[in-house]
Amino acid sequence: MTPLRDPRFRLLWTGQALSHLGDAVTPVALALAIVTATGSATDLGLVLAAQSVAAVALMLPGGVWADRLPRQRVMLAADLVRALTHALMGAELITGTVDVAHLAALAAVSGAASAFFLPATTGLVPATVDPEHLPRANALMSIAARGSMLLGPGIATALALTAGPGWALLLDAATFAVSAVLLARLRPAPLPPVPQERFGRQLADGWAELRRHRWYWTNLAGHALWNLGRCALITIGPAVAVAHLGGELAWGMIAQGGTAGAFCGALLALRFRPRRPLVAANLALALGAPPFVLLAAGAPAPVVAAAYGLMVGGLAFMSPLWETAVQEHIPAEALSRVSAYDWLLSLGLTPLGMALAGPLAAAAGTAPTLYGAAALIAASCLGVLLLPDVRNLGRTVPDDRTARVPAAAEGHAAA
Repeated sequence: MTPLRDPRFRLLWTGQALSHLGDAVTPVALALAIVTATGSATDLGLVLAAQSVAAVALMLPGGVWADRLPRQRVMLAADLVRALTHALMGAELITGTVDVAHLAALAAVSGAASAFFLPATTGLVPATVDPEHLPRANALMSIAARGSMLLGPGIATALALTAGPGWALLLDAATFAVSAVLLARLRPAPLPPVPQERFGRQLADGWAELRRHRWYWTNLAGHALWNLGRCALITIGPAVAVAHLGGELAWGMIAQGGTAGAFCGALLALRFRPRRPLVAANLALALGAPPFVLLAAGAPAPVVAAAYGLMVGGLAFMSPLWETAVQEHIPAEALSRVSAYDWLLSLGLTPLGMALAGPLAAAAGTAPTLYGAAALIAASCLGVLLLPDVRNLGRTVPDDRTARVPAAAEGHAAA
């Protein structure tokens, strides 16, 4: 817990812990409000999709501005915008009016703010702790995120059933406001000044920095394939569990296994500091394959739940290891731009996977689709370990981490 002794990180972590808790409340509250009011899962999907599309569309501009401006101020502004939009959504629900168009528009604005907030966060964490405490700081950030997954749905359900779902949205708005107040008090370490070049040039420089590190872009390709494969479990899994493993209770058990596993994985990352972080990270991601195999083979729900817990636990264990590797080996003034590409490329295939998993299962069969997804996940994690760049990346911080970002024309894939 050493990073929490630093008042800079303590302010950042406290605000993010509260904000994550609010974020875990909102989807459940929106689902209960919209489905109860309209009876349409399509309406709920429209609102959630508006938020996701806006976040993805503006992620790269968000990364550039998070490198151009003080990251703390970018995050503060994003929190204030999200506090306002969620307060307006909550107020609309409290009045008894559920206008899907209004909610979708507000969700899109919230998603746009997140596109600026997320890349800025990756760049701000190293400025709030000493370098030797960075791995634990990232692990604590992961614990805050994963812990909210345990508490958020219960809080949302309790508020929705007692006071109404609108009050759950107001709770989320309050957490964003508190986070903004704490960010205003934060005094991070200063970064080297970044020349104010044209927007397009800075965006290209970020891409050049990414391409310069083969360990980075090969892992991003693996992450994209991993997320593509995971779509099969998210879309096909509930139908298999309900039809063959014991109904809705079976899928609820599997989902809870994942929630518990995520928290345990984050706790393990706090204690375990591997010498070769990307080897450990990819081996942890490879734990994502067994749940698909067990689900395809018709294993009992408790067995699938345990395997799913290992899958999500592996993801939670990997996340702080990956964040630390990026923060230690990418120049500080380029970190938010590179992080924006990271988010975009890692999740870019997810909409395609969500759309194709169901039709593919109908055409090829459920079991072959699940086995294929398992193979894709295993190959995406283990394949990158064939590269020496990935296996040999250690925890040493390069001396030139704060050097200027190379121009786009100088970027190249590492040999």
